Amino acid sequence: MSASLHPAAAPERPLAEALITEVRGSAPAAVGDGMCLLADGRFSGTVGGGRMEHALQAALRADPQVARGIDFTLGHGTDQCCGGRAQAHIVPVPPLLAALYAPGASRVYAVADGRLHLAGGITAEGRALGSEARAALAGADAPGYLADGSRFVLPARRRTPLWLFGAGHVGRAVARIATDLDYAVRVFDARPEWADPLAFPPAARVSLTIDPAALPEAPADAVVLIMTHSHTLDFELLAHFAARPLAYIGVIASRSKAARFRHALEREGLAPRDLHMPIGLPGLGKRPAEIAVSVMAELLALRAAAAEGIARP
Repeated sequence: MSASLHPAAAPERPLAEALITEVRGSAPAAVGDGMCLLADGRFSGTVGGGRMEHALQAALRADPQVARGIDFTLGHGTDQCCGGRAQAHIVPVPPLLAALYAPGASRVYAVADGRLHLAGGITAEGRALGSEARAALAGADAPGYLADGSRFVLPARRRTPLWLFGAGHVGRAVARIATDLDYAVRVFDARPEWADPLAFPPAARVSLTIDPAALPEAPADAVVLIMTHSHTLDFELLAHFAARPLAYIGVIASRSKAARFRHALEREGLAPRDLHMPIGLPGLGKRPAEIAVSVMAELLALRAAAAEGIARP
């Protein structure tokens, strides 16, 4: 649907959502995945691509104001060889609830006559919209129907804090990927020409403070990546974080730099619990994008292992 039909709507306001509510067998999407038709006719999000996403885009364009469920059998007859089944719902988005589609928000959908209707939720800032939002989301840690079937809840995705020291080429490449992978990115660099918010995703926070003595306390579940323009500053930051409980601390380094840093830490009596240096998977290249992919691949592998209760290497 074109933006001209909705002159009062902001270009990025969602008009309607296609939400995956059930998956059986193999499918390109998971429960809770969603895609929105925006007021300017673009789409935001994905339900896995392919024929199913194409069909849901067509359904959203055809009538975004009518709530309805759509079932998919992902077999040869529908040009999908996944072999599973999926159920999606088209959900109109009232303008007053558009804030619930910002990153970090949670949503609650009421079930009526086999259809879903957006009933409320909690914004990224913690404001409840809808009288039953907090009660419905209490204790919910995954998308799905409540036990009585009256509500479908979509808690906010867990966003691991990722503190990135150094706003250079590698830092910018890492920030782009990490933001898409549900990390809450903070970038620290004292150089104004590099600490440019416009060079980073809108969701990333950029700070000109990088002096270890002036830094706030990092959350215990934070990922800290050190990749500044200065080896001296790299070590100062490493020494600062070495004694702190962190989920992950990594330093961009050659083997010789890593050896020197480790020896220096030993001399100072510091032994980080989980130090990755060099960072990333080995042998993937030296260009910024290649380093960023290797770093994020390592972090994703560790995140998946943690989710499955597998001991980290």
